[in-house]
Amino acid sequence: MTFLSLRRVAPCFALAGLLLAPAVQAADNAAYPNKAVKLALPFPPGGSADSIARTMAERLQAQLGQPFLIENRPGAGGNVATRYIAKAAPDGYNLLVGVTGGMTINPTLYGNLDYDPAKDLVAISMIAHAPVVIVANPEAGFGSLKQFIDRVRAEPNRYTYATNGVGTSHHLAAELFRQAAKLDMRNVPYKGTPEALQDIIGGRVPVGFMDLTASIPLIASGRLKALATTGTKRTPALPDVPTVAEAGVPGFAADTWVGLFAPAGTPAGILEKLSAEIKTALSGAELRARAQTQGLEIASSTPAELQKFVQEETAKWKRVIADAKIKIQ
Repeated sequence: MTFLSLRRVAPCFALAGLLLAPAVQAADNAAYPNKAVKLALPFPPGGSADSIARTMAERLQAQLGQPFLIENRPGAGGNVATRYIAKAAPDGYNLLVGVTGGMTINPTLYGNLDYDPAKDLVAISMIAHAPVVIVANPEAGFGSLKQFIDRVRAEPNRYTYATNGVGTSHHLAAELFRQAAKLDMRNVPYKGTPEALQDIIGGRVPVGFMDLTASIPLIASGRLKALATTGTKRTPALPDVPTVAEAGVPGFAADTWVGLFAPAGTPAGILEKLSAEIKTALSGAELRARAQTQGLEIASSTPAELQKFVQEETAKWKRVIADAKIKIQ
């Protein structure tokens, strides 16, 4: 074959390759997964996010015939796990159980991240969301959220509130509340939720913005009083407790949430397949009822819906952080 003939044939091979590529990719997506899938989670074992992620992983394993393994990678407010997956291969076998802080708060809060969740990660599906609960020591004398607001307005800079750390989703929910209600009160950050709850119960801090799952047993026993929850609607876990919007701050909403993400560049077919399988895995009435007892609302989504939600959340928390002048030392 002459050089001229080769030149004529070469474009044909190139065209054939272009036509074949989508078919090969479709076949790869159809075969996915053909080995274990790892899900990095930014918390230690035992919390509500860990619990729902493990339940989802078990169901995905049953549906897809391959292990779905939870890897707990706590640290730096969620940055350790988030960075790990942001730098991972985009092949669908390393995924992130992403949370409010790591995905939408930390990019603004930390100025030295060597990754950007908005660019380095892509959405797969929402998993669940939950409100923050505002709790008070029963002897603090706050019969309602309105009484607490009135008291803080009457005595500016006297009252403190507990959170599970500076820059956490619970702290940011508290700051959004403080800004919306125009209150002058100070955050007392703790190293974790258990310590904060104990100091509220002990009367060292009058109120706190706390994890709902951890607070439910203490509210049920009367050791804490629930003033309000921060979601858009009442939580089935505490049906008699009003939302912040119902209790005197119209339009207020601040949920914490859990979703599944993958490294940018992961094939769209894999994202769509996982999203559909997650919807099936989370669809059972018994699972939803069990999650509600922990204060969680199951909520799957399409990749596009979660991506849009993350963009909106990032913009919201960026404004709150700027207005509150919050910095990580």
